[in-house]
Amino acid sequence: APSSSYSLRGSFTYTEPVAKYAQLSFQYRASYNSQERDKRSYITGDDFSTAGLTPDRSLSNSYESGYLTQSVGPGFRFSKERNTFIANVYYQRSALDGQIVRDDAEKIKHAYNNVTYFMMGQLNINRENSLRLFVSSYTDSPSITDLQSVYDVSDAQNISHGNPNLKPTYSHRVNFHYTNSNVEKGRTFMWMFSMNTTLDYTAQHLVQRPGDITIDGQAYSPNFYSTTENLDGYWQLRTHLSYGLPIGFLKSNFNVMAGVIYTKTPSMLGGTVDAATGMISGGERNDTKNIGYDFRTVLGSNISENVDFTLSWNGTYNEATNSLNADKSKNRYFNHTAQGNLKVVFPLGFTFTASAAYSQYIGFTNDYDDSYLLCNAWIGKKIFKNKRGEIMVGVNDIFNQNKAFARSTGSGWTQNSTNSVIGRYYMVQFNYNLRRFGKKGSRNIKDYDGVESSSGSRRMGPGGPGGPPPGMFHGPR
Repeated sequence: APSSSYSLRGSFTYTEPVAKYAQLSFQYRASYNSQERDKRSYITGDDFSTAGLTPDRSLSNSYESGYLTQSVGPGFRFSKERNTFIANVYYQRSALDGQIVRDDAEKIKHAYNNVTYFMMGQLNINRENSLRLFVSSYTDSPSITDLQSVYDVSDAQNISHGNPNLKPTYSHRVNFHYTNSNVEKGRTFMWMFSMNTTLDYTAQHLVQRPGDITIDGQAYSPNFYSTTENLDGYWQLRTHLSYGLPIGFLKSNFNVMAGVIYTKTPSMLGGTVDAATGMISGGERNDTKNIGYDFRTVLGSNISENVDFTLSWNGTYNEATNSLNADKSKNRYFNHTAQGNLKVVFPLGFTFTASAAYSQYIGFTNDYDDSYLLCNAWIGKKIFKNKRGEIMVGVNDIFNQNKAFARSTGSGWTQNSTNSVIGRYYMVQFNYNLRRFGKKGSRNIKDYDGVESSSGSRRMGPGGPGGPPPGMFHGPR
């Protein structure tokens, strides 16, 4: 069945200077988000005809909703030379007007009032050092599907129910960046820190094997039953360091990055399902704490337009704990990938492109170990007088080992997933490079992508000199 959505946004700002470098402002912002969904499911006969049938109540869910959000408030801006400070405060009102389209149509109307803020400061200490700080708050209102007081039995083993009493989440966010750049030596150092905490976080309340539940006269015995509710205490902290420098004797650039991310996610586990309302009473709070350490190194060539290679390695180590675990045991796992890409342009325009990536996943808690090697190779020939075209013949996944494995954790659960992927296949590929490089020393405008001024200087386009050289890696990575 068709679904549709659209959004409208507008804003008005009035600014008044109050000093040489300072301004006051008044802002009004409005947005309207409309959604319409029509999901109808039928129980048919052997002919699969829906003629004369009404949609099955338990499997159908159609709704119309409109969210109008308005914000109004004062602002202040100070800007001197390359240093800036901005502060804004808003009164925000969000109003939901929706309807669940069923034989007993359910109107859903909610209005939420909040105060949000935004502050930004940028300090350029000198040519090499700069600081930037963002502090803000924002809300996220529940959707009409979160608020509807109906069951979702599309998966009979995992039944869920909406919560009409949900409130918007209210988050505070801090982002800090420090950058040190040495242009002469080509070195760059960056430190980033971010924090995000959420009040009234939309958390899952999960009951395992809740027993028999009767919905519209039909009995169900699901493995899991869930609703959502507001809980305080969501946190995410992250810090990240990176350093880049050129390596002259290799004619390459080297970058190293490392970071730590900590997440605390609340949830509710257990309790009793109220058959009359579909809500869950009782249960215990569970906080899942996940800490991850990541590291990445990249070596990228800058040898010539005919030789291009990239070597990289990245790894992540994770530990997850649940507060309801009596032994406070940790779910520990590690995954890493080593990858290399190479592109060589030989005389007469022949090319060779290759890539290899080794990925490994190790679960220390449950002794899980899986890995695969993905290799691709291509042979090609530059064509046309200007060498902009290239025909390539190659094979993807030479050893037919490609896999798609991922592990994710949530509050009270860990999930391993494996998806089907395309293995080895062969392909003929044609590339045409739209970039056009000017003739060295030419003053003819037709030899360049940019526009020549009356003084003879050039404004370079994205494909002009200084852009990426021909022969860059075009094959699958």
